[in-house]
Amino acid sequence: MRSIRVLIVAAIASVLLASCATTTHPLSSGPTITGTPTLNINNALTNVACTTASCIAVNTSQYGASEQYSDSSKAWTALSVPANALQITASSCWSTGCLLSGSTSTSQFLWKYSSGVVSTLKMPTMFQTISSLNCFADSECAAIGFDPSTSSLELIFSRDSAATWSTPSTLPSTFSAGGQISMSCSDAANCLVSGSAKSGPTVLLYATHDRGATWVQRTLRTTWQELRSLTCSALNCVGAMTDSSGSSFIVRTKTFGRIWEKVSSSKGGVTAMACAGVNKCVAIGMAKMNTPWVETLKNNVLLVNKLIYVATPFNGVACLPTKCVLVGNTSVAIVALNS
Repeated sequence: MRSIRVLIVAAIASVLLASCATTTHPLSSGPTITGTPTLNINNALTNVACTTASCIAVNTSQYGASEQYSDSSKAWTALSVPANALQITASSCWSTGCLLSGSTSTSQFLWKYSSGVVSTLKMPTMFQTISSLNCFADSECAAIGFDPSTSSLELIFSRDSAATWSTPSTLPSTFSAGGQISMSCSDAANCLVSGSAKSGPTVLLYATHDRGATWVQRTLRTTWQELRSLTCSALNCVGAMTDSSGSSFIVRTKTFGRIWEKVSSSKGGVTAMACAGVNKCVAIGMAKMNTPWVETLKNNVLLVNKLIYVATPFNGVACLPTKCVLVGNTSVAIVALNS
């Protein structure tokens, strides 16, 4: 009898231990994505930004050309830009136009893309560089840049498509002035800003509810090292997080950054993510041996997309209302969000 009781207890224990074990589930498969070559073999497309009807993809190769995608014709065409860009540091769009900032071999620039034409705008006089742009309504945008006169990062707003800018507000001094900055504003008063800490390899998150006059720090786990590609609508936000182990996760908040939860782990390191709203997003990145991958987030479910004719990783992603556009050194692709 005692031996029977021992066997029963052992069986129950094994069941309990099995129920506590961690089970990992592979991500489900999403739609197949087919890449198409860039218009020219020299076109190294490193950044893309989309209005509700078209996208601009900027080339940073000395010998290549930029391109644009029309949602009505479903076609890519060559696009003339004011100068050869060496780097794009930030971009954002409203329904009919986009702002892009970056550098050439001789200077910093701010461009406007509208109706298939790229024009040069005057850089905000207080900024040496622009780190982040976010357009949250028609012709209304926010910009974060470095002010050399104060040696600090500052926030400014425009209501006229970057023709004029507001008086700057200073960001918290705990941000690293040379680190990566991500910003998303629900409106002209409420913005969420993440960036590298000046003190070490960790990420900081601050919110403002008064156009940058005051800032409230949001507490994040100390293992979080990056929080990029922020997209907010009212109190709801999503972002791509990388922790100290190098693992990447899609994270979301319903409290404007007060509380975060992981939606799912990613297949590899996230290079960038773009969203059409906070429930439909596309993340791009690379796995081991620089293998490209794409994942689609739909209603909090992360799907792995199979890639065809994509030889190198994508560099940028941006979204139209019903699809997202991917660009890279050798290929471009379209990801339908309604399929």
